[in-house]
Amino acid sequence: MNDRAEEIRRGVAAHRARQLAAGRVVLNTYVPGELVEAIDRIKEQRGESARAPIIEEALRFYIEAKQGT
Repeated sequence: MNDRAEEIRRGVAAHRARQLAAGRVVLNTYVPGELVEAIDRIKEQRGESARAPIIEEALRFYIEAKQGT
């Protein structure tokens, strides 16, 4: 493995370790393309660099709404 690839690997491992230490877990799922397009529009409107904050907020709103019923 070249030096740059090793540097990237270490950076990714460190990022994952920080996320785990913060109590965060990875969630992978398939969603319809139109939902991803809607998320991307919101992402652009907000100037976000990733989809994760929008998805996290949507999940939180959904769960809070369901628990309130």
